[in-house]
Formats: sequence, C-alpha cells, structure tokens
Amino acid sequence: MKKQEKNTALELEAFVKEKGVQFGKFVSGWLTPKRLFWFLLVVYLLSLVPLLWIGFYNYPSADDYSIGSDCRQAFVNTHSLLVTVWAGIVRAADDWLNWMGYFTSNFLMALPPNTFGERAYVWTSVIMIGALSLSTAYLLKVIFCRVFHADKYLAGSVILLMLFITVQRMQGRVEAFYWYSGAANYILVHSFCMWFYGLLISAIYDTGKKRTGKLVGASVLGFLVGGGNQMTALNGAVVLLAVILCVGLQKKWRTYRAFWWPIGLYYLGFLLNVAAPGNWVRAADATGMNPVKAIFVSFYYAFDYCINEWSGWPVLFLVLILIPLFYDMAGKTDFSFPCPLGVIAFGFCLVAAMMTPPLFAVGGMDAQRLQALTYAMYILMVTLGIGYVAGWFRKKLDQKKQNQQFSGNTAMYILFCLLFFAFASALAVIPTPHYFTFSSAITDLANGSARAYGEARKERIAVYESGERDVVVKELPAQPELLYFSDIQEDPEFWENKGMCKFYGFDSVRLQKELK
Repeated sequence: MKKQEKNTALELEAFVKEKGVQFGKFVSGWLTPKRLFWFLLVVYLLSLVPLLWIGFYNYPSADDYSIGSDCRQAFVNTHSLLVTVWAGIVRAADDWLNWMGYFTSNFLMALPPNTFGERAYVWTSVIMIGALSLSTAYLLKVIFCRVFHADKYLAGSVILLMLFITVQRMQGRVEAFYWYSGAANYILVHSFCMWFYGLLISAIYDTGKKRTGKLVGASVLGFLVGGGNQMTALNGAVVLLAVILCVGLQKKWRTYRAFWWPIGLYYLGFLLNVAAPGNWVRAADATGMNPVKAIFVSFYYAFDYCINEWSGWPVLFLVLILIPLFYDMAGKTDFSFPCPLGVIAFGFCLVAAMMTPPLFAVGGMDAQRLQALTYAMYILMVTLGIGYVAGWFRKKLDQKKQNQQFSGNTAMYILFCLLFFAFASALAVIPTPHYFTFSSAITDLANGSARAYGEARKERIAVYESGERDVVVKELPAQPELLYFSDIQEDPEFWENKGMCKFYGFDSVRLQKELK
C-alpha cells in the first residue's frame, strides 16, 4: 500500500512538473523581450497621460512671480526674446553676487514659462517629466547598450521600469513636476547632468566629428551643471573625481586627453558656483551645520530617507524584477564586474553626498524639491547597483552567452512580478488614492478640485490684468494635491504678494478670505 502511494505521489509530481515545463515554454514563447518592452512602453506612456492632463490646470506661484518678474517686465515692454533672455542673465548675475552661486539655476528660475503669458505655464509638467524621462533613458541606454552591449529590448524594459518607479512614486511631486522654480532648479539641472554623463560615455565609443560634437555638447552641459544646484553640482564633481582617479591608475591620460575639456569646464562652473560672493551673503542668515558634521549626518539621512521612508514595496518590486533582466543582459558582455560591494558603497555615498549641501546650508532636508532630487538619484543608484551585482553573479555562475528569449522559469517569474505589482497597486490605491502620481492626478481630476483650482486662478488673472492698482482676490476654493504649492496672503507686505506686484506692475495685492 505504501509503495502504491509512493508511486502515485511520484506520478503526480512528474505530471505537475511536465505541465509546469509546458506552461513555462508557452509563457517564454509569448513573453519575449521585445513584447515586454512594448508592453512596458505603453504602460509608462499611459501612466503619464493623467500627469500631463492635470497640467492644463497648473498655474504659477511664489518664486515664479518674484524671481520671474524681471524677465516678465522685459517681455511685456519689448516683446523681444533677446531682451528677455538678457534680463534673465542680468538677474542670474545679480543673484550670483548678492544671493546664491548657482548661476545656471538662477537663470532658469528667472525665465519661467509664465514670462510669456500665464497659460504658457502648462508646459511646466511637460518640460520636467519629459526632461527627466529622456535624459535618464539616454544615459542608461548608453551604459547598457554601448558599454555592455546589452539587448536593446532588455535595456529598454529596465529603463521603463526604473522610470515608472521614479516618476510615479516621486517624493515631493508638486515641486518636482508642477512648480517651475523648484523643478527647474533641481529636476531640470539633474536632467542636464544625465545628458552630460551620457554624452561623455558615448563619446568614448565614437570617432571623428561625431566624438567632437558630443564633447562640445558635454563641455557646454558640464559648465552649466557645475553652475546648477549645489546638490547636483557636488554629486557630479565626486563622480568626475572618481573617473579621474580611475584613468590615472590605468595611466591612460593621453588616451582621454580630449575629455579634459568637458571635465575642466565642469569644475570651472563648480568653482564659480561654490566661490560666489552671494553664497556668503545668504550664509549670514543660514542656520546650517558645519561641513564635517554635515558630511557625517548626510550618511544618517541617506539611511533614514532611502531605507526607512522610500524603500517600500514598489522599490522591492523594482529590485526583484530587475534581477533576471540584468542577469540576461550581462550575457553579452565580457566585463567581469569586479568589486561589487565597492560599487554599491560608492552609489550609497553619492546619494549621501547629494544631501550634504542642504544640511550644510539650512540644516535639513525638509523641502520637498530636495527630497524629489535625492529620490531620483536613489532610484538610479538602486537600478545601476542591482545591474552590477546581477552581472557579477552571472560571470561567477554562468559564462554562457545570452539567448534571444527568456527561459521558461524567467518568463514565469517576470509575469508573476508584473501581476503582483498590478494587484498590489490596486490594493494600495483604494485606501490611498494619492499613492502613485498618476492615481493622484486622476483623483484630483475626478473630484473636480483641479478644475475648480484652475478656473479660480483663471479668474484671478482677469483681475490682475484689469488695470487696477490695488488688487483684491478671493480665496482659492480648492488645493489639488499635485498642483497647489502656495498662495498670496491677506497681508499685502508678504513677500509673495510683493513679488506678484512686481511681476504684474500694480501697487498692491491681497487675499480676501471668506468668513466661515
């Protein structure tokens, strides 16, 4: 009897194994790298639709008026693009002397879209999301396809997964995508930095005019990024220092002598940034930490924010699904991926280094735009770190070249991860509608808060442009989660009120709150 039961169990095991193999073959024949890429591309693009749609109700606030007032008045008075741009350069130079050293960011903030009309502000989300997506995709494609010769569809799938988690779980979404002054200073400069890295790496594999063109572009971008927000500028300076050390250890100075132009211009912009007279003016009122303490505390903040606050189940999903994709990608390269722990440690140090400037300047990371920038860098480092470790394991365990499609087990694993993510997302969004950026946008659109906000702001513009010298406006009826950053106050001497007066050219403006 026991022998018969044992045979039955073995037959059942063999049957399940056979059916599992058959199902795995079916899934691997259906879920190819190419189909996975196109599926993820469609999902990512569809997820951006609500983000761009709600952008039609987006309006400027705070620094968009106060910092953008010079360019606005230049445009209104002359309607000349050159005069308007020159006004932005003058404003950036004045800030460099009297307020803050990041001259690139100062110029970008001085020229918000509403310079050319309030409704031009709807382009803010398009610019920021587009720049972040395209620049990150370009850098990663160069790394994966040109450096490591990865399959383009596998590389594209990794890029889209990384971008989805970055954009849809972005911290501080308002200041990352919808408030121009904050986003231009941080997300846009970060995007410039991604393009800078991508051009430098790509130029290594080019020759002739193609290399020269990319090095010229990298030189311009390098100078601008070095003069951008000091979080990104310091980060880039650390990365380039590591590159210089690696080249020096390999004694390949002459091989890469043409690359010293973009690197040198980067450090020139960085030095002009940190040595600006305006930094000392602003530092007089700052309550930050001393440099040594800021460096040590930045490591604690990196653990606290990245591990404790930002590494929820979406990041875990990203890690789990990237492992087999990177494992397959590593089959086409001869690179051995040495010292994986050192690479992981360096990535963590880069994230911590990004937090050092605000700790030194203001003693914290409370501003949402600071968290948005650091989160974007964190997800980038997670992605590259997982890829490096997966490549190291591939070279240690399996030297075989990559196949053109997934194995049965890999295909089923990827399918399970995608189904799990869809199910978990639905569970998360039901009690927390603003969990993802796209669900937050859909919520604000569906409940009417975005429309009410947009219509109220549109009515205000009519008042601003009516010719009145002392303006009174009504309180906003709604504050959408994705669009609202700040508003003017009842006190006409409040800095935002005075900035708006300068922007429009009237004498005073104040908010009239409704009695409740």
